[in-house]
Amino acid sequence: MSQLPGIGIFGTSEAVYTIVPVLREKGFRVEAIWGRRKQDAETAASKLNIPFHTSKIDDVVLRKDVDLLIILAAPSLHAQISVKALRIGKHVVCDRPGGLNQTEAARMVRAAAYYPSLLAILAYTHRYLPNMSLLKKMMKENYIGRVTLCDIRISCGSMLGPTYSWLCDSSMGGGALSLLGSNMIDLLSFLGLPPVVRVHANLRTLIQTNQNIGGIRQVSCDDLAVLQLQLQDGTLANIVINANMAGFSQEVVVCGTGGHLVAQGGDLRGRKVGEQRDEVLYIDVEDFNSDQSFSPLLPRIQLKGLVRMVNYLRDRFTGLQDPGVKPSMFDQGLYVQSVMEALRSSSQTRQWVKVVTMTEEGTDSAESSWTSFA
Repeated sequence: MSQLPGIGIFGTSEAVYTIVPVLREKGFRVEAIWGRRKQDAETAASKLNIPFHTSKIDDVVLRKDVDLLIILAAPSLHAQISVKALRIGKHVVCDRPGGLNQTEAARMVRAAAYYPSLLAILAYTHRYLPNMSLLKKMMKENYIGRVTLCDIRISCGSMLGPTYSWLCDSSMGGGALSLLGSNMIDLLSFLGLPPVVRVHANLRTLIQTNQNIGGIRQVSCDDLAVLQLQLQDGTLANIVINANMAGFSQEVVVCGTGGHLVAQGGDLRGRKVGEQRDEVLYIDVEDFNSDQSFSPLLPRIQLKGLVRMVNYLRDRFTGLQDPGVKPSMFDQGLYVQSVMEALRSSSQTRQWVKVVTMTEEGTDSAESSWTSFA
């Protein structure tokens, strides 16, 4: 059995405090942690019992006892750390959405291609959830016939931090589209649906100040995202994210000519045309023990996906990988960025906008260049 790699963590967010104990439980060694401020790194290292902490990126990337980097830092650092790590032969798991734009995502794709034997994946954790895997299977087995509509609704509380940070600025990767919408765009691919070719969006910032953020600094990230995505075969996907509520709820509905499937939270139910009631297909009874508060940035469903992603990593490095699990690679991150850029453009122009994905040779329309990332 192969030895598990030593891990370096970038970030001090809630996700870090959740994933480190899980990594250790699965047999990984967490050797180092980086924080934006030295004090943040020191506090996290002390609480999580990590032997080395720093506020300098290279101090973690260049450590000889670190072979896998898990990046849970601000999107502005995703490309910088990923590219540097891959170029010196280290594995990378990067948080969504994988950079700030297509240019950064393309740099990550090229770096990953340089050493194809290295693991280079994005933490789109919905792919690892049992109800989403079953949803994909039921669709493939024609449970609902030809898909006609995918309708996704997310309601949650404010996604802002206690102080002004990148979370307040859409250009720095904050906002409902970047942090939650990117997950849903990736999910459409995972479910085996065709690529998005045209989009229409309304992105709004309903709350521009709060008791902690005000004065000359105002919130510019979207807390309401109303998205329409036209897929290559004409199927429509509607996504509505409202970050002005309390708690967290998520529902993914897929309608077809023969019925519908509903993934609500971690559960799944379905109904075929002619039936009188929904059929329960999966009930999420898994308990999750954590002292962390379940914020919109890290709801329970995201935590469970994160834990299952760690299972995938363990199996990947010990040779026990489940062939049914397919993570999101960096090229999928480039595709997601292209859809988000089109959505932002649509919101500004109030028009339908075509999705154009960059390639190494230049740019290409998603209609002709997209390949399956399911």
